[in-house]
Amino acid sequence: MNRKEMLQTVKQNLRLGTEDHDLIISDLILTVCDYCNLDPDCIPDILEPFVRKKAKGIIDYEAVEGNGYNPEIASIKEGDGSITWAQTEGNTKASIYGLSESDKAGLRRHRRLRGYAKPVCKNV
Repeated sequence: MNRKEMLQTVKQNLRLGTEDHDLIISDLILTVCDYCNLDPDCIPDILEPFVRKKAKGIIDYEAVEGNGYNPEIASIKEGDGSITWAQTEGNTKASIYGLSESDKAGLRRHRRLRGYAKPVCKNV
C-alpha cells in the first residue's frame, strides 16, 4: 500500500468525508515511515490500524483542546503563584503529535534496518 492508499483507507475507516484532516494523517504516515525506515510507496497494510488510531487521537484532542497545546494542571499554589503541570507519558505534546515510547514499542517489529535491500512491495 502506498501513502495515498493509506491516506484514503484511514479517511474511509474514520468516516472523514472532507480533506480537513489530510495533513495530519499524511504527516503521521510519513512519521511512521521515517521511524520504521519504510518506503512511503511500500507500507505494510498491518500499519493502518496504528495510523488510524493515532490520527483519531490527534483529531479528538484538537476537537476538545483546539489547535494549541494545553497541558493539564496538577496543582496551583496561590500563595506564591506556582503552578505544577501534570506531565505523564500520554499527555505531553510530543506523545500526542509524535510517537511516544509505547508507540515506538508497538512499531519496533515493523522497523527495517537502514542500508539493507528494501523488500519488494506486493501490490495486492
